[in-house]
Amino acid sequence: MIEMCFDIETIGCDWSKLEKGTQDYIKGRSKENEKPEDLLGLNAITGEIAAISILNNEKREIETFYQSREETLFMSVSDFKKDDYYYRFKVCSEKEILRSFYERIQNASKFITFNGLKFDCPFITIRASILEVKPTRNINTNRFRRDEHIDLFDVLTFFGVVKGMNLETYCKTYKISNPKEEGISGKDVQKYFNEKKYREIAEYCARDVFSTYSLYKKVKNYLL
Repeated sequence: MIEMCFDIETIGCDWSKLEKGTQDYIKGRSKENEKPEDLLGLNAITGEIAAISILNNEKREIETFYQSREETLFMSVSDFKKDDYYYRFKVCSEKEILRSFYERIQNASKFITFNGLKFDCPFITIRASILEVKPTRNINTNRFRRDEHIDLFDVLTFFGVVKGMNLETYCKTYKISNPKEEGISGKDVQKYFNEKKYREIAEYCARDVFSTYSLYKKVKNYLL
């Protein structure tokens, strides 16, 4: 069975380029302690995909497709092996990121994500529609059916019955590698992108899918 685990990292658009009406709308929906600019990367209309990582359990491979504003990185070769997985990285446009994603997942028997059905999947699907990339699979599956897609956040919260924790906390609890160990988390992605630390974002995304799949293997015989 080909199991594929995937995760995305997102960034927001330039706040100053948004129409005033859109700015006012976002401001109106912001909480008192939130900066409207920080919310842009959480919505597929005002954000975009900075990186996607895909783990293929059969190939023992983690592929990461990521954006860069540095043209020299488009020619870089940066594959390596770690934890019995081959890590492969490729710089490309967001449109190519989406094309590569849908090409890779065509033959997957099962998807594994962490909060993917609420965030990653709709974000990917909307960005694909905006950039006119035709999906090869429907990744927005019924969250209550686990034959095609297992969202570990739903599993660990029993579909909201139990208060959820972040991936980092679950990794520490189940004693598996924590994707934030090297100092970057999802909230840092915009800052890293602005600082042109594109490869750091890509490697964080790859660690995320490895940890997510490791967590899946820990709980599947007990909670699924």
